[in-house]
Amino acid sequence: MEISERIRYVDQLRAVSILFLIAINVAMVFKYKSVGNLQEYVVFTTFGFGVPIFLMLLGLLMLDRDYSDIETFIKTDFVRIFIPFLIWNTLLALLMTASAGKLSFSFSCVVYFMSKFMTQHWYAWMLLGLYLSLPIFSPYVRSTKLRGAKYFLILAISASLIYQLIAYIGSPTYFNLTFFIGPILYMFLGYYLENHRFNIKSKWLILLGFAIFLITTAYMINFDIFVNGIQKTIFLHHYNFLTENYVDVSVVAILQAAGVFVMIKYLNDPKLQNNKILKRIHNSRKFNYSVMTISRACYGVYLLNQSLLLILTTFVDISFLDNPVGIVVLTFVLAFVCCAIILGLIEMGVPGKYIGYD
Repeated sequence: MEISERIRYVDQLRAVSILFLIAINVAMVFKYKSVGNLQEYVVFTTFGFGVPIFLMLLGLLMLDRDYSDIETFIKTDFVRIFIPFLIWNTLLALLMTASAGKLSFSFSCVVYFMSKFMTQHWYAWMLLGLYLSLPIFSPYVRSTKLRGAKYFLILAISASLIYQLIAYIGSPTYFNLTFFIGPILYMFLGYYLENHRFNIKSKWLILLGFAIFLITTAYMINFDIFVNGIQKTIFLHHYNFLTENYVDVSVVAILQAAGVFVMIKYLNDPKLQNNKILKRIHNSRKFNYSVMTISRACYGVYLLNQSLLLILTTFVDISFLDNPVGIVVLTFVLAFVCCAIILGLIEMGVPGKYIGYD
């Protein structure tokens, strides 16, 4: 697909999000060297919007499509994400089994392999479930449009506030609105932000989005690190008994992801083309091609980067990279190698749909 045929801000959001997800994976490697690594918490908190952004883009691109032919949907859309997941997740599980010294022709090897296969790439497992839910939510969105999305979001944000309060006071509850505060929340948010028309100029929306990102990020860093001492967070992220998933669904995290989404979307508003810097970026074929390439390969990069990181840390002592500069360097190295592998496979004739390249 040519650059002109794609939604540029979607490609930009995908490219930015996958780079920051790799950065989180890299930072987490250093976390395991000690209990409570400040560096990892800062990276996770600052760039944790990656998965929410991907979910928002899923809602933007696919929530209002017609899935009345479910059989065709399974054979095309669902298989397109399932096969790359099956291939790359198998590779990672094999590598983890080998690195643990359990790779052999035995029943225990099969058990260990299956345990790793079933517990890696939590986002991809979640994505499989979300794709299967699209034929259910699509008719609702197609019939109710923005009003239906707004209703869902009101319930979702209300539930997020309630459960965050419950987490703060440390009490379980029988009140059950958890259905609304899972990953589905972000699908509806992406659809809403794409189709709602704000009566505000683009330049102010850009500044507003940036300000929201800065404020929410600073708040989370301050609370998680300086107030809570890198021990426990009341924000609804990480796995917990309330949300039963790993995606961030606190109101603060929702606002952070929405801020990034709005900022990048309106940076691409054609009305801002009189800005020399933005015009130069938008007209740069090298920049747009690079962003598009990373975007098209982002699913495969997500599925592959942990395997490469495991290989790297197995054979190379990366302790000398335990600093912010090292994380940046290793993030871009992993992203480049992942893209190179995927593009190399494409050049060898491997269909993109098998390796996560659209």
